Amino acid sequence: MPSPARGMTLGARTLLVNPPLIDGIAFTRLGRCQEREEVLGTTKPPYTLALAAALLRNRGYDIRLVDLTATRQSATDLAARLDREGFHPTLIVFPSTTPTLAADAGALSQLKNHYGAPLFCFGAHASAAPLASMERTPAVDGMFVGEPEDALVALAGLESMDQLEQIPSLTFRRAGRIVPHRAHGSFSGFLDAPFPAWDLVSRDLYRVPMVGRPYVMVETSRGCPYSCDFCVAPIHQGHKVRERSARAIVDDIEEAYRRFGVTFFYLWADTVTLNVKTFSAFCDELIARRLPIQWIGNARADNLVDPAFVRRLRESGCWMLALGIETDSDDTRKRMLKHLESRAIAAAVANMRATGIRSFAFFILGYPGDTPASLERTIDYAISIDLDFANFYPAVPYPGTELYATAKRNGWLASEDWARMEYSYYLLRGNGLDEPVVMDAISRARRRFYLRPGYIARHAGDLLRLALTRGSATWEFASRVLFGPRIASTPAPLPRPDQRAA
Repeated sequence: MPSPARGMTLGARTLLVNPPLIDGIAFTRLGRCQEREEVLGTTKPPYTLALAAALLRNRGYDIRLVDLTATRQSATDLAARLDREGFHPTLIVFPSTTPTLAADAGALSQLKNHYGAPLFCFGAHASAAPLASMERTPAVDGMFVGEPEDALVALAGLESMDQLEQIPSLTFRRAGRIVPHRAHGSFSGFLDAPFPAWDLVSRDLYRVPMVGRPYVMVETSRGCPYSCDFCVAPIHQGHKVRERSARAIVDDIEEAYRRFGVTFFYLWADTVTLNVKTFSAFCDELIARRLPIQWIGNARADNLVDPAFVRRLRESGCWMLALGIETDSDDTRKRMLKHLESRAIAAAVANMRATGIRSFAFFILGYPGDTPASLERTIDYAISIDLDFANFYPAVPYPGTELYATAKRNGWLASEDWARMEYSYYLLRGNGLDEPVVMDAISRARRRFYLRPGYIARHAGDLLRLALTRGSATWEFASRVLFGPRIASTPAPLPRPDQRAA
């Protein structure tokens, strides 16, 4: 791989690119989120790329930020556009996920070969299993382990690929061998992070279902103090929680509102309501500025047991909170290392219902120890607790997690195909469970939850708005509910990394 011209750094012309669709399927590639597009969700805006673009642009580098998933374009389309603009990248950086890694690297290797620019990657897969990730992607020159921001800025400032060892959190390729990282990356400037470069993407590409309004993401904190054995979040960002100030968070909200007219926000954190005291301060700051906005975010049920706090969330513009409930069983949650009790769940859902905040809960089916009977109990429980929305997923043993290690140690893994490590497949076995049993239970759970006459009557308005704002996706979801999940496709064979774009 050639180094940049004399006097030029690697990042002189940096292309930040979200990879294209995979067999027509849109994936979110953001932190721990590595799932297909959902009917009640959307592929999320490329927040980390937008933040990286701001950091690099502030240092004088020429930047392009392109979301090929959102624009439904290919790497070939992008190369043609950049050639027309006369922008020839000296560095290419992309996010990826465990299930999309091979396809993403294969697609973007076309850009690497076309421009002769080095190709670097980041994501939870790189933090959890960097050596295995590099082995699967021979076209990738390096991966950022942990948070990528500081390492990316350092990489952009290098004058030669021979200097990669200066970046401790980088796993990279040299002379046919993989050089492992020496440290886990952490963004030292997180608390004072700049406003992301949302001007480089079209906000209209990202809309909230049912509402149909454009939205952007505002990051509130990083790190997760919990140790759920199926989750990659603490592997990627660590257990130490770092919180931005209430003023900084609301400043970002106000800037997006003033500059772009955005009135809907996804507050981005593993658990936005984790610290009741500091998040109450955020609510107070947002209310004081009288901004006509609404927001959604992730929460834990045991943070929502105080009715006064939940009312304050609603007063600040909270529209919906997503809760990881996972199962009906307190004992199973303990085995997951997710210490959450059913009484807290009941109190949280009741408080949200009383204040008008919509509840969206997630359930995991097929966790080790589950049986066909326990799957039915979880489905019954999901129906009984008066949620607004629910989704049901198979347990996914992501490499690097304790769930993966336990399943491998006990012979529970039916497959280690990374392309199938996502919510369309079930890769475990035991206790009478396998992929057909668990995926059939998920289909049955969706039918039983969404086709209740009382549910349809209560949510008629939401369902109509959903159909109007996301017609094709609504039909896709409805067909899955009525007829069961379609067989997920396996990505087509990819071109060799050394094949150039036509």
